[in-house]
Amino acid sequence: MAEENEPETEEGAEVEAVKEKKSGSGKMKILILVVVAMLGEAGLFLFLGVGAGGPADAATADAMPVEEDPKPEDDEEELVEVEVHSFSVTNTTAAADTVMHISFKVHALLASDQEDEFKDKVTSSHKVRVRESIETIFRSATMEDLTDSSLSTLKRLVREEINRVLRQNYVVSIVFNDYKTIQQ
Repeated sequence: MAEENEPETEEGAEVEAVKEKKSGSGKMKILILVVVAMLGEAGLFLFLGVGAGGPADAATADAMPVEEDPKPEDDEEELVEVEVHSFSVTNTTAAADTVMHISFKVHALLASDQEDEFKDKVTSSHKVRVRESIETIFRSATMEDLTDSSLSTLKRLVREEINRVLRQNYVVSIVFNDYKTIQQ
């Protein structure tokens, strides 16, 4: 009977050895995954500069001279508002089976030293092209663009289009006044 127990014990020992080997390789895989994840995070933080505020950075920041703006309000004083035109446009593409009537005034913010040249171009030499460009933007606008509370997309498109038509970057920002939409 002792001989019969030996084979069972040998088989049991082999099974235990296989189990230990499998659990050891599983633990090794987990350990490798953890190390790879930690190295990946460290590389990402290094790339993004997150956490780089140690003593060396503080010393560098103290050594760098800080330029102060003598008059922070000068930037706003140098910008002037110029009315481009009043518009009344119909949009049939914003929503299915709906016609949108949009009325608004466009004002451009630009540097004060460019005001005269800009007014001349917008009111005479480039008047029709500027109007047509702005009307095209509003005729092809989506419902989301037309109902956005800040109208940021439309402001950006109008600014870019005016600057493109005039072939110079006059306009810094756009302001819409008396903006109204009516759906039919």
